[in-house]
Parts: sequence; C-alpha cells; structure tokens
Amino acid sequence: MTDLLLQTGAALAFVILLIAAAAWAYKKKKPGTPGFLGLVAYQPFGPRRGVAAVRVGREVLILGVTNADLKLFRVLDAAAIEEGTAAAVADKVSRLRKIKEGLDG
Repeated sequence: MTDLLLQTGAALAFVILLIAAAAWAYKKKKPGTPGFLGLVAYQPFGPRRGVAAVRVGREVLILGVTNADLKLFRVLDAAAIEEGTAAAVADKVSRLRKIKEGLDG
C-alpha cells in the first residue's frame, strides 16, 4: 500500500514538474517576441486586402496582401528605417522648440 502511494505521489510530482517546465518555456518564448520574422505594421484597405510591413532578418519587406495574391512592393533596410525614424523625431522636436520660442518671444 505504501509503495503504491509513493509511486502515485512521484508520478504526480513528475507531471506537475513537466507542466511547470512547459509554462516556463512558453513564457520565455511568447508569440510576438522579436525573432527572425515579425510583423511590423499592417494597414487594411478592405476585407482581406491591405499592405503589410514584415521584418525578415535585417530587412523590412513591404507587401501588398489580397485574397488571392501577395506582392512585394519594396525591400528596405531595417537599420535605415530606425535611423530615419530617429531623424524624424529629432526634426519634430526642433520644430516644436522653434514654435515654443516664437510663442515665448
């Protein structure tokens, strides 16, 4: 009787340990975390139509997506996009500073 209880307890502990390990692994690699392939943006233009920006490695692909087709519009360098975004933000900040100076002066 004691042997059966020990076997059952050990099997239960093993199953609980497996569930905990699976939960930890899932939490470590959640869907949507950056990886080799990821969706940057999607703009729908109707049912099952739109434009998608997909990051593949170090490139961003601009794709036209329809019900029956997928067309490549352009391939961009991801680093250039990030630099361009930073430059655009800096430009907007400088414009806002000039407007503020004009209001203060």
